[in-house]
Amino acid sequence: MLRPCNLIPKYLTDKIKNAAYLPTSEAKAAAATAANAIPSKSGGTQGMRAVRASKSALSSLSFSTFGDSSCGDDDGRGNSSSTPRGQYMLHHDNKLTSSGTSTFLKTSKSCEGRLVARTIPKRYGEYDCHKPATRIDPTASIASLVEWQKEHKISDGIEDTDGGAGCLRPEEESSLSEDEDEVVVLDLYLLRKSFLDEEADNNQTSSQRELRVQALIGSYDLSRNMSSHARISTEDSTSISTEVSGTKGDGSFSDNIFHFHMNRSSKELMSRTLRRLELSATRKLQSLHPLPNGKKSDRGKEANLALINKVTSSKLILLDDELSNEVEESGDDCDGCNCSEVDLTGLSSSDILRSISSIGGCKRWGVALTVPAMILPWIINRDQGVDGGEDVNDSTSDSADESACSSVNFNALETVFIKITSNPPTVLEVQTFENFTAQNFVGVPIVVETTIIYATRAIVSWFVDGNVVAHDSKSYIPAVKDIGKSVSILITPVRPEHNGEGCQEAYEFVNAVEPLPLMPILKLREGWSRVDVVERDDGNNLRVLTYNILADLYAGRQLDQQLMYSHCDMKDLMRSRRMPMIIAEILSYKADIICLQEVDASIHDSLISPVLRTKGYQGFYSNKVTSQQEGCSMFWSTSVFEMARAEDMQEFPLRSLLTKDAPLDESEYFNAKSTVRDLVELERWESMNGIRQLLEAHDEVRRVYSESVGQILQVVRLSPKQSTPSEQSCSSKPDSIVVANTHLFYHPMAGHIRLLQAFAVCHKLDQIRRTDPESPAPLLICGDFNSDPLSGAIRLVTNRSVLPQENDCWKHLNIYTWECGDSDYMMDHGFIGNYDPDDTLSCCIEEDFVDAHCDEASIMESMSSDDSIDEICPPAVVLPSCFPTLVSGCLNLPSFTNYATDFVETLDYVFASEPSVQEPFGFRPKGEAPMPSEELVKQYVAMPNKAMPSDHVALVCDFEWVKKEQ
Repeated sequence: MLRPCNLIPKYLTDKIKNAAYLPTSEAKAAAATAANAIPSKSGGTQGMRAVRASKSALSSLSFSTFGDSSCGDDDGRGNSSSTPRGQYMLHHDNKLTSSGTSTFLKTSKSCEGRLVARTIPKRYGEYDCHKPATRIDPTASIASLVEWQKEHKISDGIEDTDGGAGCLRPEEESSLSEDEDEVVVLDLYLLRKSFLDEEADNNQTSSQRELRVQALIGSYDLSRNMSSHARISTEDSTSISTEVSGTKGDGSFSDNIFHFHMNRSSKELMSRTLRRLELSATRKLQSLHPLPNGKKSDRGKEANLALINKVTSSKLILLDDELSNEVEESGDDCDGCNCSEVDLTGLSSSDILRSISSIGGCKRWGVALTVPAMILPWIINRDQGVDGGEDVNDSTSDSADESACSSVNFNALETVFIKITSNPPTVLEVQTFENFTAQNFVGVPIVVETTIIYATRAIVSWFVDGNVVAHDSKSYIPAVKDIGKSVSILITPVRPEHNGEGCQEAYEFVNAVEPLPLMPILKLREGWSRVDVVERDDGNNLRVLTYNILADLYAGRQLDQQLMYSHCDMKDLMRSRRMPMIIAEILSYKADIICLQEVDASIHDSLISPVLRTKGYQGFYSNKVTSQQEGCSMFWSTSVFEMARAEDMQEFPLRSLLTKDAPLDESEYFNAKSTVRDLVELERWESMNGIRQLLEAHDEVRRVYSESVGQILQVVRLSPKQSTPSEQSCSSKPDSIVVANTHLFYHPMAGHIRLLQAFAVCHKLDQIRRTDPESPAPLLICGDFNSDPLSGAIRLVTNRSVLPQENDCWKHLNIYTWECGDSDYMMDHGFIGNYDPDDTLSCCIEEDFVDAHCDEASIMESMSSDDSIDEICPPAVVLPSCFPTLVSGCLNLPSFTNYATDFVETLDYVFASEPSVQEPFGFRPKGEAPMPSEELVKQYVAMPNKAMPSDHVALVCDFEWVKKEQ
């Protein structure tokens, strides 16, 4: 992710170009005229960007007020400065130039400064404190990468301009919202000059000196990050302080560096921001050196601060180009520089920083901070700050402290030149599964993603035991030769004209590479897992995978003070181990379509989606309509299907598909060309009327179906890739197919609820697939139906009807309630949800139990009989002839897909539509991957276990694209 600098709209360039060379008042008027030329409604997002850009241009033109006698120096205190100023104008190419005279600025010999300023979204205001705790010093990684690049003659293709801050091109749009509130993050560093120069020879160049500065600042920031995670203690540090620097205006001090951090509003005037920075920083410095005699008196401190505030000042300056270079080359031999002060009147902090960062050559910009010499660190003969050069006598009284304070010579001032680095390439966030603490298995990809700002991309380099193994890649797959070795990464954010030097970050994974744990399922399915897609696919086959991966939300759930999966060691249930094993299994099948259930939202975002994207999959996640962060994920191979559009990916809460507000939409099945025969064949979904009558008459069914459960239906329309236009005419592949993924309600007594859900799914899919009534798209339906093969839901899908006489499906219709049975008993056994009485949202009521493995008899015994219950007759549920015939992807029905200690059943299915005379395109099942035997699972008692990471078995089916001849 990146965020471009503000740019002037192209159609304003000519007007602003001419305005740049006009006198100040005329320049402002011309720029205002150009901005007014923007239409009031300029067309959506692009128009708004143009308006914002024009405002930025107008703000930047305010620089041209220099030299105007009516314009005072707004320093935040109402004082006017008599410092001579040059005149500055913003040219059309975003270059500030000087046409006035410069003044000589004498600077401190004891210390120099750096101010790193970033304008970032407010939600990332504390970004540096939230980096993973495994951050390490990047120096060794940088050196190793440089040697590797030299050896392999590899270049990143990024122009090295000595740290310039180049503009981002307009097409490099940011995925960070441009309308977000922003903050200015300021990090002030004071550096001891003698430390920077003590080991340098006389021929040290400015770039070499800058590297030493970056190394010192980088080491300090690293120790600050580590201490914030309690990784080290303060006594472990020698020359670098490990005191945590706060984000509201705190600082820390060590032998060689002083740091101060502060966040300010981006809308605040720059003059006020600088004033707040100088006051807060000097207050911190003064607290480190309260009095020359070392006494700490509150009254003396207040007196000190009052005097310090009167003499402290800061101003934004622009160095003279030629003399600036001389200063950089000379180091301490030159104690001053030529500069011109910049007028900040009316300009916000973000305006200034973005203008500076877009100019390039940021080393020309700085802040001149003038403070009493006595409070600066590393001052030689600090006592010279006292009148007469005599030490102040020790005293234990407040009056002595105040006397000492009054004797301090605050007129002995020093000016520290603080070089500004504005909006450098920055890594805001680093995301990887389990924050670098997951187990790393051979053959399982490790993926690192970044959120960056003021950079076009982040180059990620991978190291194994310090040696480069991959460069400029978001992922790395550990090999057998890596077993027992550590893995680390180096992240370099770059942009045109900035090679990322000084902005790199390095991280090390906690666990060394391990062999993949024994997984019998992979051995059993070796013929299915190792065959390459190209070898097995003649262009007419389709592989589909459906897998309930057991959400981490449920893996550690307790039942009656005991783990639900007590047969399994707790370490084998940890998601840092289970999820990489599941990824290894999923990737081994090389499926064209992947449907997953019970997916934790965080695991989808940090592991499943990043890994599958690197393998050429596109997909999306849908959370249940509950408070639980768990749902379904669906992916498809972009080598088999075209990239899907956002509107092609849909999700529907099942509770909404049978309500009164859900239209029947029979009319959309017909068009103006429909004949009477068509209308007869495309009969209405008449069962919908009977179902809605049931929901109106049966309060409990309506409450459970429409208010309590939160299952979701995922749907995507995919377009298969056709080899050539000539082959498309005779291809057995349709223009598009509709794929669905769902996870039905769990309760063992709620077979009638699952039947209604299955009917709702079929009805909605039939609507979606008929966007072209003359050519309905074939269907693929995957999921955990929580229903055995003889249940009502599965009979509806395979036999097309479930009648009222079929008592097995409807037998609990007038018995089951959401609070079924004794509440305490049901809660103890996980049969009711995680209802929070303080939560007023009914949509947050959801079952906390996953599958239907429960003792139904015990529930029936615990229920009190009620003869007064009025029995309501169930409706006939029938699929109309317009809905295609569905066939299972399994030629042989599995004996089980879910194996628990007290429940073994087939619950997972893949269904596909067969071709017909009316709908020539469809699928023909070719077979399914071998299923494990009950004896194999019993070796580990039940699932999950150390060799089987889920309580379900992945169902993998191969289909053949079929076109029926008319």
